[in-house]
Amino acid sequence: MIRKTALVLLALMLMTISYSSLQVDSSSDTAVKLIPSITTSFPDSIDFSLDIETDILILDIRLHYVVERESFSDVTQEITVGVPMPFQYEMSVYWTWDMRTTGSLPSGTVVRYWWTAADIDNNLYRTEPASFSFDDDNYDWHNLNHNNVTLYRYYGDEGFAADLMQTCQDTLVRLGEDTGAYPESPIRIYIYSSSSALRNAMVFAKQWTGGVAYPAYGVIAIGISRSNLEWGKRALAHEIAHLVTHQMTSNPYNSIPVWLNEGISMYAEGELEKAYENYLKEAVVRGSLISVQSLCSPFSAYSDISYLSYAQSYSIVAFLIERYGQQKMHRLLMVFKDGSTYDNALLEVYGFDLAGLNSLWQDYIIGIYMP
Repeated sequence: MIRKTALVLLALMLMTISYSSLQVDSSSDTAVKLIPSITTSFPDSIDFSLDIETDILILDIRLHYVVERESFSDVTQEITVGVPMPFQYEMSVYWTWDMRTTGSLPSGTVVRYWWTAADIDNNLYRTEPASFSFDDDNYDWHNLNHNNVTLYRYYGDEGFAADLMQTCQDTLVRLGEDTGAYPESPIRIYIYSSSSALRNAMVFAKQWTGGVAYPAYGVIAIGISRSNLEWGKRALAHEIAHLVTHQMTSNPYNSIPVWLNEGISMYAEGELEKAYENYLKEAVVRGSLISVQSLCSPFSAYSDISYLSYAQSYSIVAFLIERYGQQKMHRLLMVFKDGSTYDNALLEVYGFDLAGLNSLWQDYIIGIYMP
């Protein structure tokens, strides 16, 4: 970071400048030459640098950048970078984006950036916008593309990649048949050789992380080794469903209830695993089911309650699909995309609210395990 030693005279000059009236110097014989560059260190940081050659006093230097991702508004980040003191007519300035302060970006994220510099005469100089991809370059990636899905891997043979791609395509077909959901934009999937390799590619990853979806970026990163291939396929289906559900329902007003989001992903995996079913059955027998209303919020960190929450979410979604059909589930997703509240969405599509769903579903699940 540039040392910010303020000069009194320069500080007074800065206070008198109104940048709203700055003019762009676009002449070919410009008095200021700006040479930008970047260096990336995935997943930790991006270093932006600017070399400046000038024959006039520079009072203000700023970095501007935009991260390309799904957004409902254009967001440009602006960073004021201190002018080195004492002033030099040839100088370099730097700014480091430390991902430890903001959270990491997924591999392949495109960042667009430009610099501006203002001189003592109130002229503004701007570099041409440039873009770069923040890639995990620790590996030699190979890619396989099919039907809007690109699979990246750095290990395993073509048969391994084809097997995982088939899982992706089967999941998309199943989602379409069961919920009417489909991907509205491309999906990128990065396959790491293990969960630990995945965590090394993240900033502050939780110890149990084995896969992660970045819905706003259309990216999944997951650790799949040959020894856990079956788990990997289920986890891959789960995360793909999260991306597709997000694309189908994303809006600036409201998110969908957690039970619906996780329930669709659990349902996309296939039949409910025995461990989850045991939690569900035990809760029915003990009369300790969690209400649908409570499952609208993030699940508990306690493992027993979390397992039951996922199991119930699967069961609620299964109930809605199997009793009322794919078209209504698709309609529910579309109503949520319009920003509807939870109760209003259910009332519009099914004719009952959360309390009504809770009553109907509990009768349904009790009838299965306690006929």
